[in-house]
Amino acid sequence: MNKRLDEALTKVKALSDDQQQEAAEILFEYIEAREAGTWLTPEQIAEIERRLDEDDIATDDEVRVVFGRLKA
Repeated sequence: MNKRLDEALTKVKALSDDQQQEAAEILFEYIEAREAGTWLTPEQIAEIERRLDEDDIATDDEVRVVFGRLKA
């Protein structure tokens, strides 16, 4: 086992049961995100989806105009 991970687990073992549970959940979220190729938390994903539902999104034409200015 990696020395740094071993040190972290030693510290986690000294925490209360509730804190150990929280640490385990964070670690499992990290592992699941790596396996899924997703680095965002469920909350972050929900926020992105919420913002995509807003009407403030630029149209394709508006995006083309902005990129057209950048080329010049």
